[in-house]
Amino acid sequence: MESMQQFLDQLPSFTGVFMLMLSTFLIGYFAAFWLQKQKDRKLINRLKKEVNTLRAADQKVRDIETIFTEIKPKIIKVVKETQEEINETPVVVEEVSNIPLRNKTSYVNYTRSVPELDFNRFGYGSEHSRDDLTRIEGIGPYIEEKLFEIGIFNFDQISKFKEADIRIITELIDFFPGRIERDNWVQQANGLMVN
Repeated sequence: MESMQQFLDQLPSFTGVFMLMLSTFLIGYFAAFWLQKQKDRKLINRLKKEVNTLRAADQKVRDIETIFTEIKPKIIKVVKETQEEINETPVVVEEVSNIPLRNKTSYVNYTRSVPELDFNRFGYGSEHSRDDLTRIEGIGPYIEEKLFEIGIFNFDQISKFKEADIRIITELIDFFPGRIERDNWVQQANGLMVN
């Protein structure tokens, strides 16, 4: 009996622990159930959207097929009429000698005269006695090569440039207008001839 009495005395503490464990289990169970339900609901909603999108696309395809089946006879009719017109119109063969004359009237000639430098005024240069023109500020290797191509090889030639020569050189080497004056090539060439 005493053991039964001890059991009954400890019963309230076991009941408290049991109730605490039971409530924890129930809270965990229902929370997991609710979270799984939410996750399933999101999946179901996403799948519903995909199904509705596929149904709409399928409906559009059916609409296009319906439209095409309605238009197809009209397309065939227009193609047949066009083929008949092509077959009915006679082909005019133009003489080969007339084609250049006809096309010549539509051809526009945009040739432009290339300006020429007055080498007699500022002198002729020689490729064998050429100066390093890149020493002039504003002349790089590319511009130096362009100047060599048009016959400018020496500081002496550059020092004798006049305004008309500068305009012609600017056009011949496709250089920025006004750049030769701003970089002062003529004075720089004079200074380099003295050195």
